[in-house]
Amino acid sequence: MRKLNIVKYTVKAMKAFFQGWVVAILVIAAAIAGNIQAVIGKDVKMGNFLLAQTPVNADELELAVALPELAEVIFKGGESSSGRVIGIDAQGQALSIRRNDKTTTIPLSQIARVVFKNGSLVYRSNGRQIIRGPRDLPIGKPVTWSGIPLNTFTVKNPTQGQAVVKLKPPVVSTAQLRGIQSVARNWQYVVNEIQFNSQQRTITILAKPY
Repeated sequence: MRKLNIVKYTVKAMKAFFQGWVVAILVIAAAIAGNIQAVIGKDVKMGNFLLAQTPVNADELELAVALPELAEVIFKGGESSSGRVIGIDAQGQALSIRRNDKTTTIPLSQIARVVFKNGSLVYRSNGRQIIRGPRDLPIGKPVTWSGIPLNTFTVKNPTQGQAVVKLKPPVVSTAQLRGIQSVARNWQYVVNEIQFNSQQRTITILAKPY
């Protein structure tokens, strides 16, 4: 009888022991699962945060360019007229120049090219004046941007020759955009020449950084 009681007591003890281990294992498993879920959630949130904070490379650049004070408009017939370029009408396909307080509007289809003369006064976007020539030399090589949609070129300030052109592929590559933007942080792109394609409604710009 005594041996039977001992056996019963031992079985109860072992049962309680194993039940305790089962509970402990379940608790540990739940804790591990919770930690894993927390880590996963944290990683997902962090991933979203990093994604939100990752800078997106701009594929379009709105670039300020300067138009020298005096331009020579060369017609397809060989004649020319000079003055300050004060506007380009993309819809009406016309160029406006001003000289001696008189404004002349010229159809783009009649223009061979517009050449901005050396020695002309140029206003940088920060208001500083420069004179293209021996005193103010370009700091970089000339660039040519061809096939620019005409409606993406705008004269913002006719008095100081401040204009804006939007550049994006395929006119320039993404790598070229970054290079242009880097130069424009410290220097001003000054337009040397403009050519028009009235049929395709595009403009070609030759410029140099000063």
